[in-house]
Amino acid sequence: MSLVTYTLKAGEVARVSGPARIEVVNGKILLVGSVYGEKSSLVIHELRSYSLKALAETELKVFLGSGGFFSVVDPSTEVVDDWLRVAEVIVDDFTLFKSLKVVVIGPPESGKTTLAAFIANYLRDRGLSCCILEGDVGQEDLAIPATIALAVVNKPFIWQRELSFSEFRFIGCISPRNCGSRIIASMVDLVNQALSKGCDVVVVNTDGWVSGRDGISYKLELLRWVKPTHLVVLDQGLSDLMSNAFRGAVKVIRARPPAQPRVRSREERQRLRTEAYKRYFNNSSVRTLRASEIGLIGVSPLNCMGVPVNKLLEVFPELSTIVSHIVRACKDDRELILLVNEYPHTGLLDTLRNEIYSKYSARLVISSVEDMKRCLVGVVGENMSEVAVGLVEDVRLEENDIIIKLRTPYNGPIKSLISGNIRLDEEYREVRKGE
Repeated sequence: MSLVTYTLKAGEVARVSGPARIEVVNGKILLVGSVYGEKSSLVIHELRSYSLKALAETELKVFLGSGGFFSVVDPSTEVVDDWLRVAEVIVDDFTLFKSLKVVVIGPPESGKTTLAAFIANYLRDRGLSCCILEGDVGQEDLAIPATIALAVVNKPFIWQRELSFSEFRFIGCISPRNCGSRIIASMVDLVNQALSKGCDVVVVNTDGWVSGRDGISYKLELLRWVKPTHLVVLDQGLSDLMSNAFRGAVKVIRARPPAQPRVRSREERQRLRTEAYKRYFNNSSVRTLRASEIGLIGVSPLNCMGVPVNKLLEVFPELSTIVSHIVRACKDDRELILLVNEYPHTGLLDTLRNEIYSKYSARLVISSVEDMKRCLVGVVGENMSEVAVGLVEDVRLEENDIIIKLRTPYNGPIKSLISGNIRLDEEYREVRKGE
């Protein structure tokens, strides 16, 4: 790493992009809403970029890695003063409310995560008990992708990854498009948990889906149920829309987005998620579960009323051609659901689907044991509490029961699993994203 020493005058603003490390030799700076003084040392991740402000004459040692950047800039081109204004408006309103619920929304790469951290840090520094809720299932810097999580802000932080989550909810996908109701219900639950535990302020970061009718409808529905006291919006048009939608029921505050944000590519986002999966399962072990002894929340051949294969063939003799493949079968009025050890060839499956539908008006749904392996699931403990995330390592039939090998960092009692749509390969890369 290269080392450069900078002396900033009071009020000067600089931008830093990682990888970098900053040491405050003397003076003090404001970075992501927190004040750092003499002997402070700060690490900037290679995929992050921030503006900082000198609050007094300050000497900094800046260590830059490959691709790192540090430069004094025109304060008018940066957002630190505008974000200070936003944070001061919110903290001044605390006397008007018993508690504050602050939701940050905006387009992708508009600075939502950093602004949420800025507000949380600033309010904590002003003496308020603050919690932060990471509601972007596609990045989830507090827990693991495909979840949303809550953390108590008990120290200054630059990136949410530096905090430890206290509660989480398993969503099972990395986009709100197909699981918006799960996100909204979980978000309301976690906000209420935070307030019940004594947080004065809950700051909620959200995903960037704000385009099109579906994206706007989803955000409006989320806000309808979370009921924020303050809505911070990083886009002028979106701010106007929200002001018109809520007509004073929520305090809408327009915030400036960074002029030159560090835009992450799709590959970089994927890499960050892979890092998060690896970090989460780093200290895990594999547990053996029996399907007959646990519940499964979600649509699956493991949580329906099973039909013995001999009874199945009495009703559906057409299935005799694939009987050796069937691990489990379930039937209701409209669907025949089969779990198979491997898929029969496509032509045979198509023929069976057509025959069973034409004769019995039942839709044939087939899934493979292989499809269940390496899938993320939520782990439910006592009292319906979500206690961990698990990764299905293996599924097999043994002594008329289905054995599930589950990798998880959790060692307590498991009552149920929650199904999801994410599947990982051996390197923890997503091979099915559940978008």
